[in-house]
Amino acid sequence: MRLFAVLVAAMSVTCAAAQDAPLSAEEFNSLIVNKTFRAKTLSGKTYDVQLREGGSAVVSVDYNDVGRWRPNGPGGYCTSWNKQTLTETCYVVARREGKLAVISADGKLGSWIDSIR
Repeated sequence: MRLFAVLVAAMSVTCAAAQDAPLSAEEFNSLIVNKTFRAKTLSGKTYDVQLREGGSAVVSVDYNDVGRWRPNGPGGYCTSWNKQTLTETCYVVARREGKLAVISADGKLGSWIDSIR
């Protein structure tokens, strides 16, 4: 019985990790780079982000800000902003529940991508 419990626990960890499928580098470049994506946080706040070729970034939320971004692994990117703290923050754009999600480096869902234009 104990072995069964260990196997079930191991399978649930594997399934949780498998639920997020990061975009490939090619998908990220074609869907996200040089486009504007509108994302909605879990608290309902909406913001627009542009990650431009060459590393510049623009965000519009309650205010506008500009900064820098860089790729970080499959589907991943890191940003630093001029008006926010000067630390770099990293995310992954992944498929979750059939939608695109922005997931923080610690694996927590940050926002859902509502549209890309």
